[in-house]
Amino acid sequence: MSFCIGQIVGSGVFVLTGIVIGLTGHGAPYGFLVAALIALCQLVPMAILASSMPATGGSYVYAKRLIGPRVAFVFLMLFILQQVLISTFAIGFASYVAVIFPGVNQMVVALGALTAAVIVNMIGLKTTAKVQNCMVALLLISLFIYIVFGLPKVDWSALELTTANLMPNGPLKFFRGCAMLSFACAGAKFLAENGGEVENPGKTIPRAMVISTVVVAVFYALVGVVAACVLPVEEVAGTNISVVAKSVFPAPIYLFFVIGGAWFALLTTLNGTLSWTTRSLHRAAKDGWLPEFCAKENKNGVPVVLLLFFFVVGVIPIVTGMDTADISNMGTGCSKLADLLMVYACFRLPTMFPEEYKKSALYIAPKKLNAALAVVFVVLAATSYVSLSGLSAKQFMYCGIYIVAASILMMVRYKHFKDNK
Repeated sequence: MSFCIGQIVGSGVFVLTGIVIGLTGHGAPYGFLVAALIALCQLVPMAILASSMPATGGSYVYAKRLIGPRVAFVFLMLFILQQVLISTFAIGFASYVAVIFPGVNQMVVALGALTAAVIVNMIGLKTTAKVQNCMVALLLISLFIYIVFGLPKVDWSALELTTANLMPNGPLKFFRGCAMLSFACAGAKFLAENGGEVENPGKTIPRAMVISTVVVAVFYALVGVVAACVLPVEEVAGTNISVVAKSVFPAPIYLFFVIGGAWFALLTTLNGTLSWTTRSLHRAAKDGWLPEFCAKENKNGVPVVLLLFFFVVGVIPIVTGMDTADISNMGTGCSKLADLLMVYACFRLPTMFPEEYKKSALYIAPKKLNAALAVVFVVLAATSYVSLSGLSAKQFMYCGIYIVAASILMMVRYKHFKDNK
């Protein structure tokens, strides 16, 4: 639960809320609720797959077993591209450090945070979990304080269900904001990546996924009410939520909110992401898709080379100065495309592994499963389209070049593939 909550609560609420207020105005709280529904749709295939066939490196393993190794490699490439989101956690952390220390070099702070998280993860999952537990407790207390102090100062008329309140910039920008926030609500699905390291994973993983997403969605909606409806929209659009905190908190509580809430929320997401993000690539390296040395682990069972690879993936957007909204659109769009493959994998589950599916804690009749997956597919496809439509022509070109290069690499490396079940 702490891993899930720590994974969900992070750059989304603390970095994207101001950006989404710029798109949706007072509609941001409703955007969080729509985003939570999208996130729950995302969880359906992953929860069912994790309950039926728990595995470390879950997403890649499911694509390989249920669709095929070539498609699994395509999934892997989309998975890598979406991890540019790692940089948003470090960048967001640096922006909140600058709230307390205005003269700080934010690039240096972001790189320092990313480096520290890599070092913690070098020690292993159990140590990472202990660090996560402490930080999650403080960040939830901070969000609760933000809500308690902020709600009495909310202009409740701003939440009336009118077009001017919900969609001041039009429906497309409202739903683009919802798509961005769906990234903020979707972190629980990645617990499936650690399926081989969780006790009683068939029941524990889906339960933790759903409960943590619902709990955080309630917090997020209330945070959205305070962030969007205390100060005029023009004062908070495009900024971080500390602007509102400063107006409603006494100085000591404001400092606690920024440090115990914003700092720790972003660090828990960064820390949690690096704890699972290597799992799929680790399995792929053992299957021969990557050079053999990539699969080597240190004495704590951590694949060091792959962890350092994702360190580089996070560093590139930081040092090149990529815009946070662009990073989020690219990462969210690629994430939803990858999730569509998981929907198809889940669709094939009852046919290819009927016994495993029947033993699942989430078993439902195949016809009902297919109907649910059809709804999930439509939701995720639409979300991906809305997210990717926010990218520029140049960014699309870069993505196209990446996909072509990934396809060539797949053809080159396929001769080395060996299925390690």
